[in-house]
Amino acid sequence: MLQYFLERPYLILIMLAMVVLTLFVCVKAGQASSKRSKVNEKLIKKLKEENEIRNEFAILTSSLAQSAQLERLFKGVALNLQKRVSDAQDMVAEFEKLTQEQREIYALSFITEDGGEKLSGFFRTNGQPLTGEALNAVKRLFGGRAAEIFELEYKAFDSDNEDVSVIPEEIEAIDKEFAELINENIIGNKAGSFIKENIEKFI
Repeated sequence: MLQYFLERPYLILIMLAMVVLTLFVCVKAGQASSKRSKVNEKLIKKLKEENEIRNEFAILTSSLAQSAQLERLFKGVALNLQKRVSDAQDMVAEFEKLTQEQREIYALSFITEDGGEKLSGFFRTNGQPLTGEALNAVKRLFGGRAAEIFELEYKAFDSDNEDVSVIPEEIEAIDKEFAELINENIIGNKAGSFIKENIEKFI
């Protein structure tokens, strides 16, 4: 058998190549499995944390709100509003039942989820009435340049607005500018303060 391969050296090269390819595939499969495992662990951890926060604020009281850390209060209230809407048979009708303040906090929570990396991600993922309420919230809580940028993207991604178009380079630039002005922590603190100041609208 050895003589057979010695007489056909190209077969040895083919076998070596197959061994190398097999090892490569095994290593890649192991890396992919490890990456999936880390992603799954991160997702499970996030879901557990959200469930804990949701339960903490499931029954909201004035005293609970006043003693809560701002970002946690925002997350807890927003998660319960999300559950209320998503559990309803008619989600649109349930959303409309929310107070104006509740709708804005609900919308803000999706800015942090879908627009956490880029504001345009929020607009690409969502539509009316969520984007409109998010604009109201940003104007009310932040104003200034942050609200201007938000409104620019709101108009750019509005399918009914033919006067404004999406120019990738411009969107990229204002995405970056918005991220420098507003981040998840700033939104959490502002929204948490807003809830405390208007607690009667959330109980």
